[in-house]
Amino acid sequence: MMKVAVIGAGWAGAAAALTLARAGTQVTVFEAAKTVGGRARGIVKDGRNFDNGQHLLLGAYQRSISMIESLHADVDAVLLRLPLALSTAPAINAPLRLRAPRVTAPLHLLAAIVMAQGLSLSDKFLTLLWSVNHLRTPTPLGRVTDGGTVSDVLASQPEAVRRLLWEPLCIAALNTPPETASARVFIDVLRLTFMADSRASDLIIPRVDLSQLLPVPALAEVTRLGGEIKVGQPVVSIVQNKTMMTVSTRDEALEFDRVVIATAPQNVARLLGEDPLSQQLAVALSTLQYEPITTLHFEFVCVAPTVTTGMLMLDGDPGQWLFWQQLGNGQWRASVVISAHHRSQSEHELTAQTLAQLQRSYALPVPTWHLVITEKRATYACTPAQRGLLSGLCKQIGKLYFAGDWCFPALPATLEAAVLSGENAAQLILKDCRNG
Repeated sequence: MMKVAVIGAGWAGAAAALTLARAGTQVTVFEAAKTVGGRARGIVKDGRNFDNGQHLLLGAYQRSISMIESLHADVDAVLLRLPLALSTAPAINAPLRLRAPRVTAPLHLLAAIVMAQGLSLSDKFLTLLWSVNHLRTPTPLGRVTDGGTVSDVLASQPEAVRRLLWEPLCIAALNTPPETASARVFIDVLRLTFMADSRASDLIIPRVDLSQLLPVPALAEVTRLGGEIKVGQPVVSIVQNKTMMTVSTRDEALEFDRVVIATAPQNVARLLGEDPLSQQLAVALSTLQYEPITTLHFEFVCVAPTVTTGMLMLDGDPGQWLFWQQLGNGQWRASVVISAHHRSQSEHELTAQTLAQLQRSYALPVPTWHLVITEKRATYACTPAQRGLLSGLCKQIGKLYFAGDWCFPALPATLEAAVLSGENAAQLILKDCRNG
């Protein structure tokens, strides 16, 4: 039986390990942390369960959804699936209400734009024209260049449409400001979301923490299939020779036929060898720039807020998106997301500004509890230059393979990109072994 080591128990590593184990491979997973999930994981704070950042899936992200469905007997218990609806929170100047009906794609997008509240007839016409010109497949030659930014491709759109629709979607999907975000990736994500199937634009919100959603049950199945999960055991070196790979931790050295590195990109270089290809990859990954995500959680004892399902747009000063969760006994949790924002203010100042922002929309009392979580390297910046760089990087060096959202630059750094990269690495190993 082939033996494969997977280094990293985030979403990419869990997907690779599960795919390999289901194919009959003996898998050993190494994770430096004492918990699994990587950059999309559940955490416990003050007796409360949270994610390290507010995540959602799109209906278009079929591979991650398919893997989640394979791991949970009752998928509705772990995922809340909602038709696309974009609404601003109450008391926002120039409010927007947009909802996609259940009709065939792309008619659902056209209907959503036509019926949208908050856009003028002129805005709607220009939005429809832009959508037809940019989202149809194939895109007319030269309409979207590999070096163009989202701001470039939105230049012809009315200010209200940019501010209320496209720019918030850009920040939510790419976690990169429109001024620097890749137009190519943005357009590709919009196509996946709006042009293939009406359910592809659904918003899918996890009902359980991100570790329990995929990594924990995936690795539990790996264990049932004969694999081993080693948490709290960072790998210190990988040595590749002609026949085997030696993976060493502080406590032991084990041999494997193949190895998958599925860590965050900034942690890959220290595990690479001295050969030219490895060093070229290490240098390239060292140049990556990252974007943060800050999530602020507030708990209130209050009457039910108006509109609590799905996500609500805020005015960006400072929060961009709001999620409500009912806790019971008259308690509600508001989770505010601030993406791609390199803040200069203190945590105390940011908390006060965000609370004031919420209180502009809702009559809220003093919160009974709050928490601020910042992932400084939540995603790599999805810029044209970095997309081009990542597209040219190798995904395999001898018997060493790579997985992680950076390995699938056709998508932004998302859970779907992580799962796809893990599956791809596993399939490449299985193919190589079949071919001798």
